[in-house]
This record gives sequence, C-alpha cells and structure tokens, in this order.
Amino acid sequence: MVVITDVRPYRRTKLFEISSEAGVEFLASDKFIAENGLQRFAEFDDESFELIRAKAQLIDGIRKSIEILSRKDYSRKELYRKLCDKNIPEDAAQAAVQYVAEKGYQDDFRYAKRLAEIAANSYGRRRVEQILYNHGIERETIREVIDETFSDARTEQENLDELLVRTARGKDLNDPKEKNRIYAKLTRLGYGSAMISAAISRYEEGKDETL
Repeated sequence: MVVITDVRPYRRTKLFEISSEAGVEFLASDKFIAENGLQRFAEFDDESFELIRAKAQLIDGIRKSIEILSRKDYSRKELYRKLCDKNIPEDAAQAAVQYVAEKGYQDDFRYAKRLAEIAANSYGRRRVEQILYNHGIERETIREVIDETFSDARTEQENLDELLVRTARGKDLNDPKEKNRIYAKLTRLGYGSAMISAAISRYEEGKDETL
C-alpha cells in the first residue's frame, strides 16, 4: 500500500512534487493530480501506484525532452543520456525519446545530415563518419548520410585541394619529412591515402606551372 503524504509546488514551475512515506516519488501537473486522485492521504495498492508513477515519469521525460531540443538538437542516444542525467528512469527515458522522435521533434538523419554538411567543409569522409559515430548516430544512418553528403566526389577533392594549399603554404614538399607531416595531418582529417596523393600531385603540378 502506498499513501500520499505530501503534494507541494515544485520550485517556480506549474508542477508539484508527489511524496509518499518513501520520499518524493515524481513530479506532476495539477491536471494529472486531479485525473489520478493524488490528493494528500490518498491510498493506492502497489500495482496501481506503479502504473501512475510510470506514466508521470514518461510525461516528465517528454516534457524535458522538448525543453532540451528547443535549445539544441541531439541524437537519440545523446538525448537519452541527458534525460538519464536529469533523473528520468531508463525505461521512461527510452519511451520519451521514442515519442519525440515519432512526433518529429527529434530526427537522427536530419541531425546527422546537418553535422555532416558542416564537418565536410573541413574534414574528409572518414573523419566525418567518426564525428557522427561519436554523436551516437547508428551505423546505417551514418552510411546513408555520408553517401548523400559526399555524393559529389569533386566537392571533397576541392575541399582537400583548398586545405592542402593552406597547409603547405611556406613549406617545402621536396623535403620528404615535411611532405610526410602534411600527409599525416590530412589523413587525421579523414581523407583517404589515394585522394591525398592525388591532391599533392595536383598541388605540385600547379606550383610547377607558376614557375
């Protein structure tokens, strides 16, 4: 048996803390309180109260999800972790993330596409893939986003050519050590070895033509 021992306003919000003898159980709106008979000294059997608590936690998770996403976009995994950090139980957090995704508040593909488009201005395909993975995007979604973002291979080559010009400025690529350092840097930025070699060849040919 669970007995409601206190119903009090929660900080400067429209929510209320619902407490039992075990302590604070969950937050609820006045509408939720009225619908579920959560007045002080109300009694519930354990099963009924658990259903009420789970529903309240889900509503709280949805509310917090929308608040979080109104400030900044996140992947499903990132949003889930943030909800757990805000003391939303794991089951409620998962259900809340599912709800906001179904309602269009959150979309992994949309989020990943925006990240990839920004990152592609500075990094190659491999590095962009790693960035998306680090943000909790699923592998299948990453492949779809990468294929779409880098569908124009010429764009990636142009980005690399521009980056190489900036990186190699004032450096002697006839020095093997210098060339290796530049090659290693471009590799870390996610460009493939064949693409880097081709870019260096174009760069060297371009310099020769200006001499």
